[in-house]
Amino acid sequence: MKMIRKILFAVLVLAVFSPVAWAQVKFKLSRSGPALYKVSLVADKSLTSRQAITGTMQVSLKVKSSEGFTLSDIVSLQPDVEWDNGSVVKSPDGARDYDYISLAMRSIGTKVLPYEAGLEVPLFTFRTSGVPVASVQLIDNESDPLVKTRQNRFNVRNHISVLGFGPINAYTGNIRDDSKTSQQVILRQLFPNPATTRVTVIWDNYLNGYEGEVKLGISESGNGREVLKQTEFMRQGSNKADLNVTELSTGVYLVHLEKEGERIGESLKLLIVR
Repeated sequence: MKMIRKILFAVLVLAVFSPVAWAQVKFKLSRSGPALYKVSLVADKSLTSRQAITGTMQVSLKVKSSEGFTLSDIVSLQPDVEWDNGSVVKSPDGARDYDYISLAMRSIGTKVLPYEAGLEVPLFTFRTSGVPVASVQLIDNESDPLVKTRQNRFNVRNHISVLGFGPINAYTGNIRDDSKTSQQVILRQLFPNPATTRVTVIWDNYLNGYEGEVKLGISESGNGREVLKQTEFMRQGSNKADLNVTELSTGVYLVHLEKEGERIGESLKLLIVR
């Protein structure tokens, strides 16, 4: 009963006090490891401390059902803000290929979260147990098939209510994370190594939703001079490609990947022998 009164009070406050400034809040999903994720929010306008009261919030994700995603280790990144354990909807009508995971903020009416234009505010981290998956993503209320279908009987959507942003759902979309620290492309293996004529490169692509052209290259270890580069199509999950190294001299080299002109992931050391 106490929790119900708190929720009703938060809703009443947001409905009564309509602010002058209507604004937007976006969510952001980052991947800082093969199995570690972070969810943040970014507001497009600043609020005073008196306006920065967060009534309710829900973050909804989806992942391909075939990948067997299991949510674990939810850790709040804000003091005195708690999150529930997440509810899962598996292969629902209207989106059979996906499982949906929704996490709700349990700290109703909190004053902890700051709202400063353009500031990324970390909310929580979570992990996937078992094998790392490739397709974890935030849903978009405007385009997700489950949210849009008339058969949607589930509370699956992104939502945030903030006193200073009015009695509305202030969520308006997601921010794509293209930072280098979140571009989780992991070079796994080179074989044979040492190599003489040909080397096979194996890597994993955990970039959220990205499939497309990349460059696979080899550089000299000492001075960084690039001596070989070829184009590959990178898919989600595991990838493999062969490089012809017959023209390279004996020595130590670094194998790397590039996406849109920037290197991604860590390089692997390759030894060429003759």
